Amino acid sequence: MLNPRQQEILKMLSEHPFLGSRELFGALKISRMRLNQLIVPLIKKGLVKKEGKARATIYRLTGEKNKEQLTRENWALRERVKELEKVLDERKIIERAKEILTAQFDIPPTEAYRKLQEQSMSSGRSMRKIAESILAAYGG
Repeated sequence: MLNPRQQEILKMLSEHPFLGSRELFGALKISRMRLNQLIVPLIKKGLVKKEGKARATIYRLTGEKNKEQLTRENWALRERVKELEKVLDERKIIERAKEILTAQFDIPPTEAYRKLQEQSMSSGRSMRKIAESILAAYGG
């Protein structure tokens, strides 16, 4: 069980990516010795990680990511989702055009896909553009 001072230390570390011992005992208005008494059990429990020595000692939460890291990861994931949604949308359009070609010309789906590829390469347009023009022409 953590005492209120230890909880306060964890709260401070959750708000800042890392803090030095001087910052901690200054903010908590306690002695360096009292800070050590409070923080050593947190380190032993694996809640806090100690880095450096003497005046260069800093403390950080273990397994915790700071807000900047989370923001960057969140942004990257949102960008990846947008990219995947775009690919999925493109795939749906190509599949619908392939189905139209298959039904219209009585050809197998693999051949319909190959026709889309050939048209795309010969015209210099993307497969999506070719598929969209087929959908527009055949009301798909």
